[in-house]
Amino acid sequence: MTLPPSTTHVDDLADPRIASPLPPTLDSYLSRQVPDPTPPWNFTTYGALLMLVVLWAVKVYTTWAAWGDLTIDSGHEMYVPWMLAEGKMLYRDVWFLYTPGAPYINSCLFRLFGMHLNVLYWAGSLSALGSAIFLYLIGMRLSSWLVGWTAGAVILLEAFQPSLFCFPLPYAFAAVYGCLVGCLFLWLVINASTSTGWPWMLAAGVAAAVALLIKLEFGIACYGTLALLIATRSFLQRSWSLLTKDFIAILPGIAICALVIRWMVSIAGVEFITQENFMSWPTSYFMKVYGKAWLELTGFTVTGLAFHEAMFRAIPLAIALFVSYCVLWWNRSDMRSVLLKVVSVLAVLVYFVRDIFLNFLPPHRLEPTLSTFFFPPDMVLYVVVAAPVVWWYFWRQSGVAAVRDPSFPLLLTFSSLLAFRILMNMSTWGYPIYYNGPVALSFLLLLCLIIPRVGRSRRFVFLGELVICLGCLAPVALYTLASDAHARNFVPLTTERGTIRVSKHLAENYRAAIQFMKEKASLGQSVLSVPEDTSLYFLSGAYCPTRVFLFTPGVLVPGKMTEDVIREIERKHVSYLLWSNRIFSEYGVPVFGKDFDRYFGDYLKSHYRPVSPVIPNTGSDLQWTAVVWERKPEIDPRIRPR
Repeated sequence: MTLPPSTTHVDDLADPRIASPLPPTLDSYLSRQVPDPTPPWNFTTYGALLMLVVLWAVKVYTTWAAWGDLTIDSGHEMYVPWMLAEGKMLYRDVWFLYTPGAPYINSCLFRLFGMHLNVLYWAGSLSALGSAIFLYLIGMRLSSWLVGWTAGAVILLEAFQPSLFCFPLPYAFAAVYGCLVGCLFLWLVINASTSTGWPWMLAAGVAAAVALLIKLEFGIACYGTLALLIATRSFLQRSWSLLTKDFIAILPGIAICALVIRWMVSIAGVEFITQENFMSWPTSYFMKVYGKAWLELTGFTVTGLAFHEAMFRAIPLAIALFVSYCVLWWNRSDMRSVLLKVVSVLAVLVYFVRDIFLNFLPPHRLEPTLSTFFFPPDMVLYVVVAAPVVWWYFWRQSGVAAVRDPSFPLLLTFSSLLAFRILMNMSTWGYPIYYNGPVALSFLLLLCLIIPRVGRSRRFVFLGELVICLGCLAPVALYTLASDAHARNFVPLTTERGTIRVSKHLAENYRAAIQFMKEKASLGQSVLSVPEDTSLYFLSGAYCPTRVFLFTPGVLVPGKMTEDVIREIERKHVSYLLWSNRIFSEYGVPVFGKDFDRYFGDYLKSHYRPVSPVIPNTGSDLQWTAVVWERKPEIDPRIRPR
């Protein structure tokens, strides 16, 4: 294998203006973060890019159609674009909880390629590949192609899990496209930081606008980083004209956002969008009632206890870094130094042996143990702490700031802003998979600080980075292999809209439910699925009779919004309900109509009566089933429950 080019810039190290009171490793490492305007494309880097594509192809092939969750959020990612492709208007005709970019993109894809699950599969899969490639290119621009490749591989390994947290059929395509555009934006920012021209800034401004219109947190992270880049560029060049040019360059993106926001508000006002559609808006009903539980679930817990626990979780990593520093940096060969090195290494080995082989059998314990050092749950917190330190190091070079480059601190800033909501919950599954690509790239670059470079061969540095990168990939690979094993017994559920692999029990129940909805639709009768299972509409080709198509905690706002839904049910003469056993224990309110949305549940129970399950339940109570409810013929539609 061809080794990567040397990562030590001799000219930087020899420049007396870059004298630093910091340890030589930090000085030399950050000096090498200046992007090379001509990244080294050679046999090794082309081969690494090809390996990313091969890894992607293998994951797509081996996990094909075993993605998503039909009963939970993946359903609205099928249904909403279909409705838009049929001519409906988002928000007014179809409820939606994010900004409009993702569903309109998918509706265009449906119009071009047809209403089929394969369209979504390929859109999500190619987004994962694009995200991985951009992370790889960023690593190359930062003179560390191996770290960039590893961050891209992390994305690809995580992207094809048999759950709603995947890329081909996710809980939200807004997160998938946000990840892709975020990685593209970061690559543009890295290039813009080494150029005073306007094209890179224009492209970054447009990418930030697209990110904002896809998902708010991605847009906020992009615009926060962009503002910092503009300020830094103008300060380094001591040029007000450059500041003006940069601001003008991002105006088209701002104008696009303004036009879209104006359209959204024109539908029915600001409150309609922020209170009756957006769930994560700070003043929304969902955030007021369930926001705290939701934020804690995703890892955003800013309390003294949480930071105290994070501090204790950091102890093994701190010890490992200290031992590595002793071994790699202490050049003294006296007996005391050698003894200290041996004792330190033995202490770490004892920890591994005790934690892995004495507590549990590998690989069940190997994954969390490796994650402690190479993929810690507080990875975002470490990057957030490192960002101001690196910025301080950058700005303290006041006499030579012009020869320095803000790429690395900008990377840390973007990663911190983007992943702040998962501050202490970095993981190889769940919500973090859409945010942890840039964070993993940042964390790996920080970990590589421990590798001495001055006076070391390229092979030594490469092998050191390789060990760290393999340590990061191992827990991700172990988890995804175990996760993929759960899908081995899945069976195909084939419909007119495509095939998806699910458990045998779910396939049998869904076939019956889809057939029921088709039969009733052919007779002109409406069926409402509660509390969720939106995928039934798309797979059966039946329309949801109400604007709101799911009733999870916090969606239905008490008062006007609830009354509007009830009026729709009465106006469209909904004949049947499909009431599933979906529970919501993650919010502390498990049962729809009993623990939450009680008024609406009482209305349904007083106007409809249970008939029978779609098929007799042959599984456990935890497996999916649904009961058919029909409208009571004696009910006067003007009656309302108390």
